[in-house]
Amino acid sequence: MAESDISLEVASHMALTVGRVLFQSNADTEEVHASVHRFVKALGYESHLMVTYEMLLLTVYQGEEFRTKTGNRVPSMNVNMEAVTAVLKLVDEVEDKPMDAGQLRARLEAIEHESPIYHPMVVVAGLSLTAASLSRLFGGDWPTFFVTLVAGAIGTWVRLEIGRRGANPLFVAFASAFVSGVVAGAAVLMKWSTMPALCFLAPGMIIVPGVPLVNCVKDMIKNHVSLGISRLGFAVLVTLAIAVGLFASATVTSVQIPVSETSRLPSLAGDALFSALAALGYLFLFNVPVRFAWVGVLCGIASHTTRTFCLGHGLDIVTGSFIGALAAGFLAHNFARAFRAPVSAFAFPGVVAMIPGSYAFRAVIGYLEIMKLSTAAPAGLVTETLALTVTTLLMVLAIAIGVAIPLTFQSNPVCVAALGGIGKLFQSKQ
Repeated sequence: MAESDISLEVASHMALTVGRVLFQSNADTEEVHASVHRFVKALGYESHLMVTYEMLLLTVYQGEEFRTKTGNRVPSMNVNMEAVTAVLKLVDEVEDKPMDAGQLRARLEAIEHESPIYHPMVVVAGLSLTAASLSRLFGGDWPTFFVTLVAGAIGTWVRLEIGRRGANPLFVAFASAFVSGVVAGAAVLMKWSTMPALCFLAPGMIIVPGVPLVNCVKDMIKNHVSLGISRLGFAVLVTLAIAVGLFASATVTSVQIPVSETSRLPSLAGDALFSALAALGYLFLFNVPVRFAWVGVLCGIASHTTRTFCLGHGLDIVTGSFIGALAAGFLAHNFARAFRAPVSAFAFPGVVAMIPGSYAFRAVIGYLEIMKLSTAAPAGLVTETLALTVTTLLMVLAIAIGVAIPLTFQSNPVCVAALGGIGKLFQSKQ
């Protein structure tokens, strides 16, 4: 594009919008940097971008002339894969052919103010099914399935309603966990389920900030350490808020959530079914485009069922999670290249069901019990709590690295072509 088509001032403003939309939609930091650089370069300029957790600082320059702009404070970030996909498509188009400033402004404004694909009630239904499916994946029975279905639905509705009113994310997490926990506790008191831990924890797990947890490790791997630590801090605080909400609901209903819990592995067929159903809710919540949703389901089956297969053959849960994430990361990476879509649109819904929310919650509940009992806390409680903490950290690290490893290798052209063909065949039958 000719230098005179779009001024330096306008280019810097639009490039900042590109970065802000990507960042607040929870694209990883490397993707934000690369997309802004490509966009600015297509307009005939160079750029330097600094991303912090609250704002973006962008300098666009050409020769001795430059403009430095600071973006508005980034609002609380939500995962919005439709927005990420639309921005990346726009960047591709700008690289392929010139667009005038009016066209670009209109496209960016439309992306920024686009309504979610899925109606809130669809999200509520999807996430309630996710919670119920997670209970089955952790060895729950059918009564527990229906209890977690109802508790997950009510907790998600509260989460969306409070979030829509601009409440603090930590309060949103606490309130939704507390409400779903009260519903679960009431069901346990009425003897509708004999598995109190799953009744409380499965609805709480759908609130876990899995994307920030995975992104924080990816950021650190790619040397965006300060931002990775910020994402980690946010994810830890949200997890604490959920755990405190569940603990408070257990106290109100007088139902004890055991720190130590045993679970049995489902069959591989059952695991594949409930992994697919669990992925659906996250696809709705993450606003993944409909045309890509089936890929997220496929990645969810690949990751969780692979982990279950590994556990059934004697591997530990950390190693199994790594291998499962590696499978999902490989599929997501190659499907993304075949469809020219962001990897995260496929990878995150695929692996988020493996995020160890249950371990993290039970660890926090264990610490609260230790705090309450002080020196009278039994050694078994202390040991179990520490083991849960270490397991949680190692699992998050294993999942993030498993997803990230395929991104460091060049795509296999044969694999990309094959997956692209599968995608076209699937979509032609819809």
